[in-house]
Amino acid sequence: MQFRILGPLEVMSGDRALSLGGFKQRAVLGLLLLRPNQVVATSELLGALWPDESRPMTARKIVQNAVSGLRTTLSVHHTRDEPQGAGAPELITRAPGYVLRVDPARLDMTRFDDKATAGRAKLAAGEPAAAAELLREALAEWRGPALSDLMEQGLDWPEVAGLRQLRLDAMEYRFEAELACGRHHTVLGELNSLAEAEPLRERLSGQLMLALYRCGRQAEALDVFSRVRRALVEEHGLEPSRDLQALQRRILHHDRELTSPVEEVPASVRLLHGAAATGPSSAGRPAVAAPPAPPLLTVAGQQPERAAAEAPAVARTPHPAAPHPAPAHPAPAQARGGPVLGRRRDVCVLLVRVRARTGGGASVPEQLDVPLNEAAASLAEIVEAHEGTIVGSLGYLTAALFGLRDDWAAAPLEAVRAAFALRDAVGGLPGLGIEAVVTMGRALVREDSAGAVSVVGTLLDTAQHLLSDVPPGKVHVGPEVAACTEGWVRYRKVARGPDAAAKVREACALHPREVPVRGGEAHAREHELAIVSSHLDHSRHHHAPYLVTVLGDQDQSRSRFLTEFQHRVGRLPDEARVLRPAAPEQGGYGPLGLTDALLDAWAASSGARRDAPVDELLTELVRGAAGTGPTGDRLLRSLLVSAPPFHAARPRAVMDVWKELLVLCARQLPLVLCLDGLHLVDEAVLDWVEELVATVEDAPLLIVAGARPQLLGRRPLWGVGGGRTSMLSLAPLPEATAAAPLRVAAAGHRRPAVHQRVAEVPRQTRGQGWGPGPGDEPHVERRIAR
Repeated sequence: MQFRILGPLEVMSGDRALSLGGFKQRAVLGLLLLRPNQVVATSELLGALWPDESRPMTARKIVQNAVSGLRTTLSVHHTRDEPQGAGAPELITRAPGYVLRVDPARLDMTRFDDKATAGRAKLAAGEPAAAAELLREALAEWRGPALSDLMEQGLDWPEVAGLRQLRLDAMEYRFEAELACGRHHTVLGELNSLAEAEPLRERLSGQLMLALYRCGRQAEALDVFSRVRRALVEEHGLEPSRDLQALQRRILHHDRELTSPVEEVPASVRLLHGAAATGPSSAGRPAVAAPPAPPLLTVAGQQPERAAAEAPAVARTPHPAAPHPAPAHPAPAQARGGPVLGRRRDVCVLLVRVRARTGGGASVPEQLDVPLNEAAASLAEIVEAHEGTIVGSLGYLTAALFGLRDDWAAAPLEAVRAAFALRDAVGGLPGLGIEAVVTMGRALVREDSAGAVSVVGTLLDTAQHLLSDVPPGKVHVGPEVAACTEGWVRYRKVARGPDAAAKVREACALHPREVPVRGGEAHAREHELAIVSSHLDHSRHHHAPYLVTVLGDQDQSRSRFLTEFQHRVGRLPDEARVLRPAAPEQGGYGPLGLTDALLDAWAASSGARRDAPVDELLTELVRGAAGTGPTGDRLLRSLLVSAPPFHAARPRAVMDVWKELLVLCARQLPLVLCLDGLHLVDEAVLDWVEELVATVEDAPLLIVAGARPQLLGRRPLWGVGGGRTSMLSLAPLPEATAAAPLRVAAAGHRRPAVHQRVAEVPRQTRGQGWGPGPGDEPHVERRIAR
């Protein structure tokens, strides 16, 4: 059993997080874990949970009940889940309070402290590389601010503030070790972000100044000093410390001792100029040659030396053509067509690595020649198709820039789309796999008179650092790219350490169909969007379903409103999940049409292949929602059949199963179900929606139903009564704020055999409201075809 307080409070039994009860019970456990194996007085628990003026008369009883509940939880799960002989945590009553006995190795706070202490000792002993490794491991224990789920409820404990300071101290020691190893380019981004968040930590600011100076950015290093001095003088009337002032003077005088003890050649230089690039000389020493880069692709039976020798040299690419190999030592700029012109600008970088798949069948280099040629052609073609420019290749690593052309705003999305297209294209080649990372920022972009483009700066270092952690077949993006494209791309968090890379996201899939609302319309609908958002908060808070009906005569405006709400919820993927089935076409649909649309929406939101067989999609959905136990088996049996016409004979049973699945999904993570065009659907679908709201309990499920006002003509009492419904009318907007029309997917073709197959549905299901609806024929055919 593992106890985690460096982040939200968690107790893990195996790979499963235990349910720890209500807020007070979790708070008691959190405070006991902050002082493991120590007596915590009852009076301290009371003071930590309630201010003196608002402490209830039953406060001691509440604490006693919380302790009793924790004892039961820990005992039951240890007996059931832990191997015999494993040390059991014990919550013991000992005057004047309680003590939680726990193995220190099972508490992340203790592991962090042990590794951080060992790292500081290594640093003091003059072993910065070992120190950096230990400190990185220590900081990897953090998953966010300590006990963040409790602190957000208004608690403020000094022990938590102390942990935060220990974390910052460990980060400073790690930066010191990294700088001592000459890794100033690697830590520069993290230092910059942390120094901005902590402007009064002078040691951190000094480390940032040193890193900037070593990167050749002395003006920015001096700007950091000015910023720190201004903050200290204005807020506290103090001058910077003598150490920081001395560092400023040494930078001004170009003190040779400030140069890196181990000259580091940035990845951006290695990428653009090959392994023969040299670092700058320092202290009168000759320039230190960078070691040859290791092969980026190792193939069974091939020696590393041969892989390095066969790696193509770097390419400088005339915009916008594909790259061509260049000599390892490029000719002077004048020989290539004139002086190099450069300027700093915002760009988006796509860094791609092609590698041999293990066990892929291609075991010798010759077998990979054809696939690699095809991969190179696909890469150049796809990057060009998405308005990008390939600027360099080294071995099997290729960098492309986006945003060099007219439409900079579209560059992040085009880069992500290109990454998806490359993953699909190269992933289908025999023996090859691919991983990619997309990041953005400012870099020095150079273009000579012949049109050859190159880029210099730490942006490529950041991209290469991120790429080293990307699993095969995945696409990761930096936080800035994710923020720019979250309305178009579905992301999930990536488990990383507490540094700047912790905000990296994995790009899973493009959102189908629509584009986000334009700024004018989004602003004009801000009040209505806030209302719907408040209903989502209500559903989450009360753990109950809620129906919001959005009425509007203009289908496109209503659809854009739902799209904007969907994107806003999607910005916090860990707080709620959105399912948005396709709206019915003019003919409407019945129960089968809705279940088809729900399945497609789930496939899009989960990253599953939408062209996969129905049985495969349903199995993945059911197992993810209900697990592999009896409930999952029952639901799966209800959905899977081996012969056509699939579920056409019993749509009511299928809809009931879908209701149960949605409830199970909502209990895992609050669920938003966006249903548009309800004025077109069959009566049975309307009944199902009303039942979903009226009968479900203990599930945070928000249904946002879009329809024309004609819905109230069919159902005058729609959304009336029960306390779980509300209605919202969208007034038409002026033309100036209306967005452009959306692209609408073309309707599928209907085969003549559809009507014959629908006719095979037992007659007793017709006319009861639960047979195939008027628009269900294409959906019956689709299920048969798939």
